[in-house]
Amino acid sequence: MKTIFAILRIFFILFIWTFGYVIWFQHMMISIWKFNPMSPEHWSYIWRLWQNGWVIQSLREWMFVISIFAVLPVWLTGWAILCTVPWMKWFKIILLFPFKWLRSKWIDRKKAKNAARPKVTKKKSYKQTRPPAVRATTGRVKPPEKQPEAEKETPKDAEPRKHEHKHAPAPEKRRAESAPAPAKSAPAPSASGGSVMDILRSAGYRLISDAKIAGKKIDFVAVAANHILLCLIDSESGDWLADEERFNDEEPLWFSESNHRISPVRVVLNARDALADILTGEARGMEIKPMVVIRQGTIINAEDMFEVWNGLKVTVCRYEDGGPDEIAALQDSVSRVSSPDDGLYHSVSGVVG
Repeated sequence: MKTIFAILRIFFILFIWTFGYVIWFQHMMISIWKFNPMSPEHWSYIWRLWQNGWVIQSLREWMFVISIFAVLPVWLTGWAILCTVPWMKWFKIILLFPFKWLRSKWIDRKKAKNAARPKVTKKKSYKQTRPPAVRATTGRVKPPEKQPEAEKETPKDAEPRKHEHKHAPAPEKRRAESAPAPAKSAPAPSASGGSVMDILRSAGYRLISDAKIAGKKIDFVAVAANHILLCLIDSESGDWLADEERFNDEEPLWFSESNHRISPVRVVLNARDALADILTGEARGMEIKPMVVIRQGTIINAEDMFEVWNGLKVTVCRYEDGGPDEIAALQDSVSRVSSPDDGLYHSVSGVVG
């Protein structure tokens, strides 16, 4: 099939080139020598001159003769050169140039607008800003310390104080007995609800850790009965400006104040597309859901990116120090699923394991 297309391409170029070359050559001969190569009468006139012993004397006549004899070699040479030109590539560049130019201008305006924004600091969660409870450490109210000056008081002043201390221990003792046990005696619950692995396993997934797909590391390939979850943990710290649009055929980038990197959303999407092509057996054709877990950094334009991420069908959630709080937590983004059977799990692990 490729050979047929190549032959058709060659003859199509021959037809276009011959048509244009004949028109150009005829126009040149008429404008310079008043000779029409498409007219039989003009060729008859040249033939009669040649039979009568035409002697070529002037430079103008030599150029005319050279042009007549060079018409065929120039035609073949031009045909060969035009066959080597990648026309589809040039047509694509020419046709898409206005769109790429407008897109670059729009991206430059967007970057300038984002650069003019004030610096956004990470919002602290309610748990970080709420003051600790009074009994969070000991579980009881600390009794007032005795003042050293009490020993130096006169007997007249000390007697009422002694009378007050006779009744103070009773409520103090009752308060200590009714107070809850110290916080050290009970294990504190994890703020994150467990590790990422524990959260996924508790939801019913069977996990494949540190998988390599399309040359990129995916932290967890979580297999359920009816779909596969690709979980990529983003541990880059700092404030990041997310952008999921390509520019000049380059991968989308996330920007910080002093650095940039390829979007982890694009990394997990590329892994999804690569995995869909290599799945076999029971896993072939299964739905693949990509997920990016923001572990330490903060996406300063997260509110603007929710619609974009939804359009790409990728889940972006936060875990531990990831932010901002507008992004859903990992526990809220993972729902209960049915565990896969051994055959399905081994079909996936055999490809990515």
